[in-house]
Amino acid sequence: MASGAHERAQRGVEDGWICVGALSGAHGVRGDVRLKSFTEDPEAIFAYPALHKGAGGTKISLKRLRADKDGFIARIDGVTNRENAQAMKSTKLYVPRDAFALEDEDEFYLADLIGLNACDTQGKTVGFVRAVENFGSDDLLELVLEKPLPGLGRFAFIPFRKIYVPTVDLKAETITIAFDVWVETQVSERDGDDDEGVEKTGENL
Repeated sequence: MASGAHERAQRGVEDGWICVGALSGAHGVRGDVRLKSFTEDPEAIFAYPALHKGAGGTKISLKRLRADKDGFIARIDGVTNRENAQAMKSTKLYVPRDAFALEDEDEFYLADLIGLNACDTQGKTVGFVRAVENFGSDDLLELVLEKPLPGLGRFAFIPFRKIYVPTVDLKAETITIAFDVWVETQVSERDGDDDEGVEKTGENL
């Protein structure tokens, strides 16, 4: 099973660095590149004074030319031909973690949660955070579980609410999940569906 550290690296969150975009190939013959931005406000990627090719890699200076259907067309200082631009395809762009200023030391970014060990309220490890998703309502923590749950499998989506996630400890690299409370909601919902099915079946007898 993949580790939390592996997931962090795969999703562009490495110690001290956060991935904010990626180059997706050349555009035209003058060295312009296609850019995908991963920042909440896509334009914000151009506000950083310097971007790095990989975590801790070489600095580059990026200039916005125009918006494109998949992101932006941009120009990189020193890149003047299509061949050099194309050679940078798939390059991930990073900024130092401290570029994201927080007002309170107890605050954190959702990306910080990726890779944390997930423990229940008794301190027992139940898995780790694989991703933070949002499908239109609550932020959801996707956990990879140590042991699959009957009827639910290896993955669990936990709403990021205080009732289910009482504690986040970035220094200890752990997050506390009220796992039993969440499991009860899943069992209740499933039982409710079963009851509804029985009622509908009874109506058709």
